[in-house]
Amino acid sequence: MNLILPSIFAADLMNLKSECDVLYEEGFQVLHVDMMDGNFVPHIAFGPEQIKNIKKQVNMKLDVHMMVSAPEQHIASVLDTGAEMISVHYESTPHIRFVIDQIKQHGRKAGIVINPGTDTSLLKPFLNIIDYVLVMSINPGRPNQVFMEETIDRIRELKVMIGQRDIQIEVDGGVDESIASQCIEAGASLVVIGSYLFSNNKAHVKNLKSLEHGERKDERK
Repeated sequence: MNLILPSIFAADLMNLKSECDVLYEEGFQVLHVDMMDGNFVPHIAFGPEQIKNIKKQVNMKLDVHMMVSAPEQHIASVLDTGAEMISVHYESTPHIRFVIDQIKQHGRKAGIVINPGTDTSLLKPFLNIIDYVLVMSINPGRPNQVFMEETIDRIRELKVMIGQRDIQIEVDGGVDESIASQCIEAGASLVVIGSYLFSNNKAHVKNLKSLEHGERKDERK
């Protein structure tokens, strides 16, 4: 089954609980949370204490995307938030194996994130230890960008590389309903969607839920 992950970065933070409650009632299971340090990416958002508070307020599982330098220095506090899924950027540390091992030892799902300019083949040494790969389809931490079309080919490359391993492919950045359908067709099963979902548009919600169950219109192929 495919999963659409609402991105908290696009939510109305003053009404976060009510917005997330509505999405939960619609059947969305996992909330995507961006952790930014102002160093690895330009912006600062959602530190561990904030994430812990979000976890207490919402019914959905949390997928924490660590956009931070030296994640090995922060992983203990992120684990303490209770997040069920945690991903770390390949580009952010030479100690990525240590971070992944920490996540796995605590019984959480571990993912590696790759930027648009990162060669997918660099993930080969980690394919037997990770649970998912997060493919950035925009440059991370910078708003108002357009989905990079070459991401579709990168998803296909990863699908072949993964083979029969139980590893999911997640995609994040500039995704709407049509792009989500293309990503799923290419091999992604986790799709992060922000403003397109948090738009109070019931048709968007309905159509995205249909994608989770594999329902696609012919014109989207």
